[in-house]
Amino acid sequence: MGFTNFPHGITSFGVPVFGSGQRDISGSTYFVDNNCGSDSNDGSSWERCFKTLAKAVAVSNVDIARGSDRWARRNTIYYCADTETADLVAFPNKCDVIGVGSYDSNKKPGITGNHVPVNSGNWGSRFINIWFKAPADASPIVTLASTTGGCEFHGCTFDATATTTIGIQATASPFLKIYGCRFQGAYVTAAISIAKGEAGSTEIVGNDIMQSAAVGILINAETTCSWPSTIKDNLIQAATITIDDNSDLFYITGNELISAAAGATVGTMADEMQCDLNVFRASNNRLACSNVCGVAVPPVDNTT
Repeated sequence: MGFTNFPHGITSFGVPVFGSGQRDISGSTYFVDNNCGSDSNDGSSWERCFKTLAKAVAVSNVDIARGSDRWARRNTIYYCADTETADLVAFPNKCDVIGVGSYDSNKKPGITGNHVPVNSGNWGSRFINIWFKAPADASPIVTLASTTGGCEFHGCTFDATATTTIGIQATASPFLKIYGCRFQGAYVTAAISIAKGEAGSTEIVGNDIMQSAAVGILINAETTCSWPSTIKDNLIQAATITIDDNSDLFYITGNELISAAAGATVGTMADEMQCDLNVFRASNNRLACSNVCGVAVPPVDNTT
């Protein structure tokens, strides 16, 4: 097999850098090492890497916006760190942030902060293999608003403190994808919260949501979905309601649900059953509570 050369000298020897398919190499590539880099570098190689992720994001966003030859491209940021402390106020537009290297026994670089991207026209940010750590305050780790669309998290960890309210909060931020991530720690409100507004084509798939102090996934009653949205194949353990879909719009299937609270009478879909969903958009979920286990959700009607 021949060499596969990526921008700035990365060679994979024919093996994809991440995942089962070759990475998008249509745009520019930047490098960050929080231990040894410098933001006075140009970020074009590991030898000339940036120190902070925020610097790489700023440079990448300027690059994407510079002209029509970048409008349909995707950039890449390779991110290496033990744990950087930073509050990101901008996410990279049309860009993959890929965590690489080794942080002690962890294969994911860490970043501690509350991230609230407010840059306008922020589309298509994708974070892969990043450890998002919460500071000791009562805030979400990531807060997405209507300025952000198509944000994705793949194989990331969201690590709460005792006061962290939410892992990911999205308000009118459509095309959100959360795949294969781990949410751990005592989220006071919910591990994932979808607030009012457009949430079309949201996909929450294959995640582990463990030890949430309240709700696992919370959907606001005023959430709208112009395109189908799904909650699929997740393992969710919560203190109270595992999935609380007050919009009744999400398709919910294949989830393993564990609540520390007692469940209501089988045959109802009240919150007290510790799972609230639209029975006409759900199938093949299983629920265990402190007083019942192996309950089909929605319940199977065997009265006729």
